[in-house]
Amino acid sequence: MSHTIHNTVSGILKPIASKFSSIFAAVSILISLGGCAELPMVANAAEAITYAVIGAPDSEINRDLINNIPYASISAKIGSGPRSFLVLGKRENGLEHWFSADNAVIVTRNGRIVQTAGFPENLRQTSFKGHDPVNRLLHKKRYDSDEMRLIFIRLVDTDLENTFGVPIRSEFETLGPKEIMIEGVKVKTVLVKESNSAFSINWSFTNYYWVDAFDGYVWKSRQHVARSFPPIEIEILKPAGQF
Repeated sequence: MSHTIHNTVSGILKPIASKFSSIFAAVSILISLGGCAELPMVANAAEAITYAVIGAPDSEINRDLINNIPYASISAKIGSGPRSFLVLGKRENGLEHWFSADNAVIVTRNGRIVQTAGFPENLRQTSFKGHDPVNRLLHKKRYDSDEMRLIFIRLVDTDLENTFGVPIRSEFETLGPKEIMIEGVKVKTVLVKESNSAFSINWSFTNYYWVDAFDGYVWKSRQHVARSFPPIEIEILKPAGQF
């Protein structure tokens, strides 16, 4: 990654001075992602974003902070960079919109990143050809042989190269049980590797998912959303519905 790109990406997750400008900009992103958002939804998002504006670095993200904020939350970092604290500002039609203090938005569906805003290169949209295995299927059986290999196709739009409907072929492989620690909470997971190929744009990459050993919920993931910067690592700090 070039020095310029590194600086640009690092700046994405750096706290900013004015919380009010952060709230206004992030709500504007929410509106652009969701079309004509209704006013109550925007108001709720604005309230949620005020909590995200603390911009907590790694040393300040802790279980007390997570429990005291009345919103679902995640941490996210790009590559080996510092973590940022994001809160859930909107949940609709299976999509969860997570906001950071510096105007970045990550939209997930059942643990998969399907849309982003505020990054050097953004994922505009993701559509699926069938049921996404990331949605509560990866824990059910081992995918570690040619006979058991699970294959899935999705289509993505990106903004940097103005590409639309790019097919991405995924193959999943079970790597085995893995106990992880998320801010003092132990979680028994199954680690699954997703090998991705977008042949039409000559792009191959690997994602990883740490899914709950009992129900397949994605507690942690490392996902690529663009070719111009490293993967985004997400940890679920407080799941939606548990606040």
